[in-house]
Amino acid sequence: MTAQVFDEEIYDIVDKGLLGGGLTEAETLKLYQVPERSKEAAYIRWAGQELSLRAADGKAEIHAQIGLNSTICPKNCKFCSFAACNSARKGKFELPKEDVLEYAKLYREDGANLVLLLTTASYSFEKLLDMVGSVREVIGEDMPLLVNTDDMTLERTTALKAAGANGAYHAVRMGEGTDTEIPVEKRMETFKNLAAAGMSLSSCVEPVGPEHTPEQITEATMRCIGTHPLSGGVGKRIGVPGTLLYDNGMITDVANANMVAIYRLASGLEPRLNCSANTVMTAASGANLAWAEVGTNPRDTVERTENGGRGASFAQQRKMFLASGWEIAEGPSAGWAL
Repeated sequence: MTAQVFDEEIYDIVDKGLLGGGLTEAETLKLYQVPERSKEAAYIRWAGQELSLRAADGKAEIHAQIGLNSTICPKNCKFCSFAACNSARKGKFELPKEDVLEYAKLYREDGANLVLLLTTASYSFEKLLDMVGSVREVIGEDMPLLVNTDDMTLERTTALKAAGANGAYHAVRMGEGTDTEIPVEKRMETFKNLAAAGMSLSSCVEPVGPEHTPEQITEATMRCIGTHPLSGGVGKRIGVPGTLLYDNGMITDVANANMVAIYRLASGLEPRLNCSANTVMTAASGANLAWAEVGTNPRDTVERTENGGRGASFAQQRKMFLASGWEIAEGPSAGWAL
């Protein structure tokens, strides 16, 4: 059996990425074009892990997501269980406030490094403001608190900041404007409004499916890096029965691990947190951010993802990181409060 010849160009690009200064768009595209089960891909995954370990001093973080509602959403993202265009969910459900506060308290006690409140675009903004203020009282002033909600005006980002939110998870999704009814420009406007209000950003290249080309993923990667998020990376699309993109299938965990590593090499030593660690393989390829989830979940169809759904517990995510050679950061995540 003839030994596989290593592609020297890929080797050189990866070695440049290991210096920590990032990669060009052309270099990033070359890495995304590497076959997922090749010798080069294994080197990319090793390098992604090495660079992430350096960037974060060997520390991984577990952030806590609390889904507040599953009310049918008018934004019609074809991959999302909340979307009105899909048949994954019916009716209206909102997590009672007392449950939200109890979850937040328990996550603080478990050792979560950050708390995030997730809503659909149908959730009342006034309720969200109230929930942010109430959760802030429970988790204390030092715990970073983020929201993942609809696009926001400057008035709304400013109000959320005043209520106690430090930042937001926000992203230009793959297929934005085609697989969703949200213009890319609307997303970019929200990025600007978050920055103007003094709020930090968590973002990601997601949800990636088998139909997305290396060129599309590269474009999304460079755009995400350009928003200068405090956490970034690549997340695979989770196929949810009843959603319009379900039949498109999902990328493999191997492919996702490659992409996680490539994002790290392309972005360099910043940001410190690289997502998403959803398997031992991704956690061993450069992903050092995972999410523990309760309440509603766009990648699930049950009202509470922790009850028979796909939501992982804090203990499960901790076990995954330890199995991948990471230490778990203790206390509130550093660098989120501006």
